[in-house]
Amino acid sequence: MLFKKLIKQKLCEPDVVMYNTMIKGLCKFSNNVTALALLRLMEQTNCKPDIVTYNTIIDSLCKDKMIDDALKLFKDMVCNKSILPDVITYTSLICGLCKFGRWDEASKMLKQMEDEKISPNVQTFTVLVDAFCKEGKVEEAEAIIDIMVERGEVPNIVTYNSLIDGYCLRGEMIKAREIFDSMTLRGLAPNVVTYSSLLNGYCKNLNIEKAVQMFHEMSGKGLKPNVVTYNTMIQGFFQVGRCVDARKLFDEMHAQGQIPNQYTYRIVLGGLCSNRQVEDALSLFHLIGDSRLNSDIVVYTILIDGAGKCGKVDIARVLFQGLIDKGLQPNVRTYTVMISGFCQEGQLGEAKLLFLKMDESGCPPDNVTYRVFLQGCLKNQHYDDVEMLLQEMVDRGDSLDASTLSLFIDHIAAGLLHRSMLKLLGKLVPKELMDDPSLCDWE
Repeated sequence: MLFKKLIKQKLCEPDVVMYNTMIKGLCKFSNNVTALALLRLMEQTNCKPDIVTYNTIIDSLCKDKMIDDALKLFKDMVCNKSILPDVITYTSLICGLCKFGRWDEASKMLKQMEDEKISPNVQTFTVLVDAFCKEGKVEEAEAIIDIMVERGEVPNIVTYNSLIDGYCLRGEMIKAREIFDSMTLRGLAPNVVTYSSLLNGYCKNLNIEKAVQMFHEMSGKGLKPNVVTYNTMIQGFFQVGRCVDARKLFDEMHAQGQIPNQYTYRIVLGGLCSNRQVEDALSLFHLIGDSRLNSDIVVYTILIDGAGKCGKVDIARVLFQGLIDKGLQPNVRTYTVMISGFCQEGQLGEAKLLFLKMDESGCPPDNVTYRVFLQGCLKNQHYDDVEMLLQEMVDRGDSLDASTLSLFIDHIAAGLLHRSMLKLLGKLVPKELMDDPSLCDWE
């Protein structure tokens, strides 16, 4: 590193501002190791690190999910270097802990902060509001805002965006809209993030007309939809079967200079497949010809699943073989949807071969794979492997879901399976299904 060489050869003597600028640049690109090395180099010179130096690195470590390293540096700063933390230090650490769900430690950090007479600022409160909302605890988030206001801190657009998103994630759109309206009455102008959260909420509630209305309102206010906004709306259109509108919006996205990302293509291909337009999905896939897309196992899984569900198992097979030929490793979901496709077309032999191949390929079947294969066996009245599969599930500690269990009950009731199978089934019924009235008399 040139900067380090200049210092060691004493070609220049940087001050703390220069060091901090370099460290900030390194952290911006997640180069935490070099930033820490520069911090240690500072400690060996007459130019000692200050609170800004430590805050920059601690914040970067927290953002890069290296919370334990951040806590270690925090301890070193306080205990060994006698540098007192400030509100920025604590806010970064509280945010990092909340993201990992380490609530007790975050609470202790907040208490420690207040014991040291450091008052939480807008950013600190907003971090807590966002954390509670992401956990679905919007009532607690509103309580935090009340405390915030009592202490003279005014919630900003980021605070309200977190709260609106929290209600949207719970599907409580009336409440989300109330927060939106109260925010605007207080003079805060909604931004792209605000609208994107509301659009996501309306789309998930299948209220596409309201989403379209908000989308136009957003554009009318001069706000430019971003990739996330377009992704949300495109997915919303596909969910209600409005494929033409979804494709139009996809084209508009291009025209507006918004470059589709990997998630956009997954949404479009998945939307077409779920609406039984597999040929269109395949045409788009081949038309794009993007190297990242062609090596995306999720995209292949979407297409294989779509082809299988539409009864086009031969296309699914070609896609599956194609990804192997490219040196890509199918994951457990890819194998499972291919097995499902074979089962749907009554090709139990092919399904069994692929099921057995999973272990050989270092990708053992999971609980869902077993259920899919078992359902395929039952629906095709292929009972040879059923008992063996059930015993394997017992040995693995797996369980049956309601639909698979119901299928077994139907086959036993019809005399297609012997009642002795009930003993094995009893070991695979999860506790939550024991009280299901539709299954309670299965014994």
